[in-house]
Order: sequence, then C-alpha cells, then structure tokens
Amino acid sequence: MTANASGGASATQSWTVTPSGTIHISRIDTLWNENGSTSVPFDWSVITFHVAALVPQPDGSFQSLSGTAGANGTFEIPNVPSGYYWLRLGPQDTYWTSSSTFDVGRDIFGTTANPTTPTTSTTYMNFSFTSLDPTAGLLQFDALEAQLPYLASTNPGSTTSVGELVANGNLDYSVIKRAFVRQYEPAAFGSMDGYVLGPALTLSNLSLTTGGHNTISGALNPTVPASIDLSVKGSEWAPLFDHIAPTATSAVGGSFYLSVQPYIAADGPNVSLSTPIDLIWTSGNFSAFLLIPSCSPNLPLTTDVEAGTVQYSDPYPSAWRRIFSVCQTASVAVQVPGGKTQGITLTNTQTTSVPTAPVKPLISAVQNPKINGADLFNAGTINDTAVTLSWDPPAIGTPFGYTVAIMSPTTFPDGTVRYVSSTTLSTAKTSITVPPDLLRSGQTYLFVITSLVDGNASMEISPHRSSLPVASAQLVSASVTITN
Repeated sequence: MTANASGGASATQSWTVTPSGTIHISRIDTLWNENGSTSVPFDWSVITFHVAALVPQPDGSFQSLSGTAGANGTFEIPNVPSGYYWLRLGPQDTYWTSSSTFDVGRDIFGTTANPTTPTTSTTYMNFSFTSLDPTAGLLQFDALEAQLPYLASTNPGSTTSVGELVANGNLDYSVIKRAFVRQYEPAAFGSMDGYVLGPALTLSNLSLTTGGHNTISGALNPTVPASIDLSVKGSEWAPLFDHIAPTATSAVGGSFYLSVQPYIAADGPNVSLSTPIDLIWTSGNFSAFLLIPSCSPNLPLTTDVEAGTVQYSDPYPSAWRRIFSVCQTASVAVQVPGGKTQGITLTNTQTTSVPTAPVKPLISAVQNPKINGADLFNAGTINDTAVTLSWDPPAIGTPFGYTVAIMSPTTFPDGTVRYVSSTTLSTAKTSITVPPDLLRSGQTYLFVITSLVDGNASMEISPHRSSLPVASAQLVSASVTITN
C-alpha cells in the first residue's frame, strides 16, 4: 500500500495475509429480565460430536470437518477451504454459509434464579381480587419467572373474583417476585370479536412458599385509557394460501393482537421465551408467545377488519415495547404411508411495532418450488439420494433467508404413523443441495419451506440476533420417495 502526499512525498508498506481457514463459532446468549441483560456462554462440549463443516466436493459429495470447543462459548473448526459449506450445529440446526465467523447467540427472557427444586411438591395458590369492572369477561394471573397461569371468568354485576390454583411439580415458586393480574372485557373489532384490557394490577415483592398455601390478593387499578386506529387487511392474506401445497388448502384460523413486552425497550432486540401482556386480542387466541403468533382455531381472517378507533387500557411503563402481531393458518391433508391422511398446518405470521396504517402482509411463501428440476407439488420418486431443492423468491416481501424442514414418517407408540420434522436446513439462497445422510433409500419425505423476514438477522452470519419486524410464510411439498 502506498500513501502519496500533495507535495510529492510517498511511503509504501507491504504485508502478507494468509487465511487460516478456521471457522470461529460463538454462542453467547443474552439473558433478559427485569434487572437488564446478562451474557451466558454456551457449553459446546456437550454437543461437540454434532458440530461440523460439510464442504462440497467436485464429485457432489461432502467432506465433514470437525472442530473443538473453546472457552466462553466459542467453537473452532480448522482447515475449512474458502467458499460455501454447510455448518451443522446440531441435528435440527444446519446453515449454508461462507462466513469464517458465525454467531449462534440469541436474546432470551429468563431468570438467573434456579426455578426448580430437587423434590416434587403440591403448592396451593388462593386468589382474591377486588375492584373489577362488573362485566362478563376473563381474569388472568401470571408470572414471568415461572409457569403459574391462572384464568377465571368474571361475572356481570360482580366486582370481585376468588379462586384457587393447585400446582404439582418441582418448580420453585419462591423465585416469583412479580406477577400481573388483568381483567379482559369483550369487544367487537369490526367483523371479528375479541377482548380488550380493562382494570389491571401489578404485584411486586411477592413471597411465595413452595409446597405450602399462598394467598394472593389485591384491588385492581382503574383503566388507563389508550386507543388504536385498527385496520387489518384480511382480504390480502386470503390469496397467500393459494399454491402453497400439492392440493387446495383450507383456511382454519386467523388472529391479531396488540401486546406489551415487559422489560424490553422499544428499540431493543426480539427476545425469545418472552411472554407479552396482551392489550387487545381476538377470540380463539389468548396470549402471545415467543414473539411468533400462535393461531388457535378461529374464524379465518379472510376479510378486512375495519374496527375504527379501539379503546383499551394500557397501565404499563411507556419504556416497555409495544408490538402488533397477526397470524393466519391453513390446513392441507397429506397422504401418510399406510393409506391414512394427516393434516399439515401452514402458517403466515408477522410481528411489528404498533401500526399507524392499515396492516398488510409482510411476506408470502416462495414460488415455483422444485426438486431436481421437477415440480415439488407433484408426488413422485427420485432414484438418487443427491437432491437439490430450488424456488423463486416470494411475490411479497424480501426474505433474509429460508428454512427447509425435512419431514419423515414416524411410528408412534399407539401404532399411528405421522410426518415429523427430522432436520431443518437454513439458507439465504434460493436453492440447496441436501447434505449427505439426511435422505435414505426407501423412505418418503415432505419438505416444508419457510420464507423469513427479520429487521436484523443475517442467515449466514448471525441468524438469531433478531429485531422487528419479523414475519414468516410456509408451503409444503407433495410426498417424495427416495428409491436408490
């Protein structure tokens, strides 16, 4: 490199860089809770035998290169040549990448306290709450540190609610220091029914006894008025279930909800295992989970929802993040070896910040999927375990990547046979060559391809460092039998 000055002087320096060919993998999860964040390195030694770089060879085979676990959540695989390779991190976790560094860490909600005890016990929770609105609705109690859900009906004319929860197991309920109590009241959102948050109460400094009787009580606080102009273009989701399966699909569910994520800043990362507090939700879907909507059976969201201004209560700190989620589900019947059929559920989901305009789909499924050049929606056989899947990008949205779940028939203890995912391959490209030993002669498979949107994640470098918006859309193949 030569540097030249305006007066004519120059200086030159030379050096040599020799790539080592070492892949540096890091998994340092970030644990979030009410106290902020904590870095938690992963212990790779427990799964070292799963981790490998699968390098394509000129003859179509793959060379498997292993590595060693290091300190502080690191893992290294030496002698990997330049170019793309499959990075296998576990039986369900394989990525197509050319990067020499790969961050597997993710942001997770959790407590640093141990939520279990060495013994099993029976814990009693006696609830008594006052100052409810005297209307028919639902009362929900839950805690974020441990599984302690309680749900009861509220009655017209009554401002109190009493009940009991009996919990058997080895959870340590003494770690629970804060809990949330909410009354939900029926509401109509245009063509859909649902609930909005009314009076609520946050309980702090709880002192619960595991294996004993606990009384939890309090007066709910009045509503804190909030509103949203709500328009969800369900009619634009309806066509997204066309051409996503070998036969016609049936729309079976649809829902949307506005929620608060406790302790997560508005500009913070997406945090898995975080249970949002719903402010608005549609009937059939009670609570958000993992930031990815879970669609319970419900009226399909196939027509526009023009709800106008929806009033609800929002008593939670303004620093906590608000999110808006929509999900749609469709079902398709597939033939299972042995002559029976199985319903496969396909989803289209998205989560964004609070919308200020009509809500429309962010992503659709991939188009024109093929297997070794043939239509993936046509059942058939392949006389080769060397399989290439390809597709065109979605008509709506720009994915950061795709996942391909390989589903194979599994016989359950009761003798029934159902397709179950055996592995997942992830890529930012629109084609993959399936790694060796994943497909076996004489076996029948389905392939579920999911297109993914994320505000931050990189499929080839850091696939789990996520931020809003997130979205996904799926399709499923016809059955494919490997005959050689």
